[in-house]
Amino acid sequence: MRYILKFALLLLGLNLSAQTANLNIDLLKNKISELAIQELENSKAPSLQIAISLKDSLIFNKAFGLADMENNIPASTKTKYRTASVSKLWTATIAMILVDKGLLNLDEPIQNYCPNFPKKEHVITTRQLLTHTSGIRSYIDLEEELKNAKNSQDSLDIKDRYRQEMLGEFTRYTEIIKAIDNFKNDPLIFEPGTDWHYSSQAYRVLACVLEGASNLTYQQLTKQYIFEPTSMNNTLEDDAWAIIPNRASGYRINRGKPIRRADMRDVSENLPAGGHLTTASDLILFANSFLNEQYFSSGKIKLMSENYIKNVESNNKKIPLWRYAIPNKENYGYGIMIFPSEDTKRFGHTGRQAGASAILVMIPEKKLSIAVLTNVKGWNGYMSFTKKIEEITSEM
Repeated sequence: MRYILKFALLLLGLNLSAQTANLNIDLLKNKISELAIQELENSKAPSLQIAISLKDSLIFNKAFGLADMENNIPASTKTKYRTASVSKLWTATIAMILVDKGLLNLDEPIQNYCPNFPKKEHVITTRQLLTHTSGIRSYIDLEEELKNAKNSQDSLDIKDRYRQEMLGEFTRYTEIIKAIDNFKNDPLIFEPGTDWHYSSQAYRVLACVLEGASNLTYQQLTKQYIFEPTSMNNTLEDDAWAIIPNRASGYRINRGKPIRRADMRDVSENLPAGGHLTTASDLILFANSFLNEQYFSSGKIKLMSENYIKNVESNNKKIPLWRYAIPNKENYGYGIMIFPSEDTKRFGHTGRQAGASAILVMIPEKKLSIAVLTNVKGWNGYMSFTKKIEEITSEM
């Protein structure tokens, strides 16, 4: 009888514990839903899609607002959003996979793998491509470059290069090497390894390196090493001209002005640096696999998630929170942005592109990952919004 009583009390305790856990999850869901609705109201973003994983379990997956404002179509967990620069996480991960396989040496000249990119005055390595220290330029700042033009012919050349770059944003690319043609003959902006400059163009060259090292196309690499093993069934290459079910319509916000449709852009030229569609829950699948080191050998996360530029001069000034949403030399490793935290390591990547803003945050100590996607460029809630979500989950 005594043993029966003990067993009954044990079952009762387990049942109460399960009920408490369920109540905590329900409370969390309610708080995050309230937070999301408030964020939509404050930011005027059309929609938010949020997924959260705690200890490898998807504890929140929900969408708010409209995927298509003109047709009043609600966003759902199946709505596909542009990843923008979050795609750099996948490209960097593939590089580390190829290193593990002995197919890629990070410190060899990139022409050993990508002969289509011409040799420069100084040697460029894959490590420098990964860490944005290669000296390869980013997008042309027409106004700034014209200010520095030496003569009228130089101005004409700058305008022509800019025109070619703009045409690239309306062109459908199916080969990585074609997407580097517009800048491959341009001079480096600094000697590789001596400075830092965020460059999506460098990640296009990186994809060329990965193709040469593996004898696979970049599309095959992402499918074979990232999307299929992780069951990311809602992640695909963005094709601006195709009919893609559940694709969110894109918008842009300018401060103080009405929301507008996003500028047209074909992002295929930028595939390895930001050319995919995905869902927040698919980003969480990637985050769980990444944190569990299912892609590569032990130690790679530490390497990738430490600031590559050491001893950055800060003049003892506190860096504002919003600045961490922008990749810079104060917060970048190997395809990974390091986010501010007083008590634990936080890293991932943000993305901003025509018709989209995105963020993936990974917090290994807490086994917590947060993914937020929206169909508007101009949303500035990356850091503050995900920090609030983290605080809510910590209360549970």
